[in-house]
Amino acid sequence: MKLVKKGDFPRTELTFSVPMKEGCKIVKGEITTESKRFPLTITDDQRLFVPFDDDLKLARALVNIETDGDASTCGLSLQVRERVPQKQYSGDMLAALKSEMDSLQASLQGFPMKYFARPSNGIRFEFAQEGRLATVDGSEKRLSKAFILTSEELDGISQLSFSDAPQIVSPWYAQTK
Repeated sequence: MKLVKKGDFPRTELTFSVPMKEGCKIVKGEITTESKRFPLTITDDQRLFVPFDDDLKLARALVNIETDGDASTCGLSLQVRERVPQKQYSGDMLAALKSEMDSLQASLQGFPMKYFARPSNGIRFEFAQEGRLATVDGSEKRLSKAFILTSEELDGISQLSFSDAPQIVSPWYAQTK
C-alpha cells in the first residue's frame, strides 16, 4: 500500500474486497489495535477501504470482519484497478494505464519475482449492466457486463469511448494452459 500512496501510480489503486457469495456477506467490520478500535468502511459490493496509516502499521492493527456464514470459505481479494474510470480514452491513455497497472502488479511481487512478472494480456472494463455501448475508433459495439481489450487490440486503438463510464477497469490475464 505504501507503493501506491507514494504517488508513483497516479492512475491506479489497490482495492480489497470479499466475494459476494453465500455465507460471505459482511455483517460488520472494524480495525483494531491493542488499545483502540476504528470503523472499517465497507461498500455495498463488499469493497473494503483500508487506510494507509503509519501509526496503524506500527501498532500492528488488524482488520476484523464478521460474515453471515463460515468465513473460512470466503477469502479476501486484492485487485489493481484504475482509480477513476473514464468515459473516453485515447490510445496513449490506454497504453499508459496498462503500463502503470503492469508496473504496480510487478512491484507487489517483491524481489526476485518482480523480475519474472508477466505483464497483463490487456484491460478489462466492467459495467453495472449489460447493453452499454462502446465506440472503438468510430465503430460501435453493444457490450455485455464485461468488455476486454487484448494488448494487440490496445496497440491499434486511437480512440475508445463508452455510453457510461465502467465501474471497474483492471488488468486482464488470459487463461494459461
